[in-house]
Amino acid sequence: MTTKLHLNTPLAPPLPLRRFSVEEYHQLGELGVLTSEDSVELLEGWIVEKMNQRPIHGYIVRLLSELFMRQLPPGWLCQCQLPISAQRSEPEPDIAIICGSHADFREHHPKGTDCRLVIEVADTSIERDRSKAAIYSEAGVQEYWIVNVADNCVERYEFSNSTRDVTATAVAGDSQLSLAVGDTLVTLDLAKIFDFAC
Repeated sequence: MTTKLHLNTPLAPPLPLRRFSVEEYHQLGELGVLTSEDSVELLEGWIVEKMNQRPIHGYIVRLLSELFMRQLPPGWLCQCQLPISAQRSEPEPDIAIICGSHADFREHHPKGTDCRLVIEVADTSIERDRSKAAIYSEAGVQEYWIVNVADNCVERYEFSNSTRDVTATAVAGDSQLSLAVGDTLVTLDLAKIFDFAC
């Protein structure tokens, strides 16, 4: 099943609110206005509260992290729920597969162009995660997956620089899903993620 989407920038709230740059967002943290207890991320200049996470969300994130770390070739990292920087956003995707070493990101967060793949696990957040497709595309991420828990599938977005139209392919939860990372083909058995064996 495929669905053609046009990647529109998420609409602003219907009130005159102030948008922040990535640099200003960092300054709010340095000044203590935002602390580690504030569960927020910057999306298109808006400081947005992150959704609460049910146990199934954590289960899938941990499992994906483990599966990727077993297979990634040298020169690639798997980071979980940490920032990636874009022009007007600093989302914290559940999983990001990035090119480089730990030392490369000592002074700055990875950029979208460093990301081979970004994954969001959508338990109660499917519409919000679909709206992030435009942000990840504009940031230069090569590919974006949404693990759609309710529908037992992965929505796969492969971005192209030539168009803002993208075909999102729904991959059934009992399928094998492969991704070329450098010279290595990483394969995931989605049945393990969606627990079809039980």
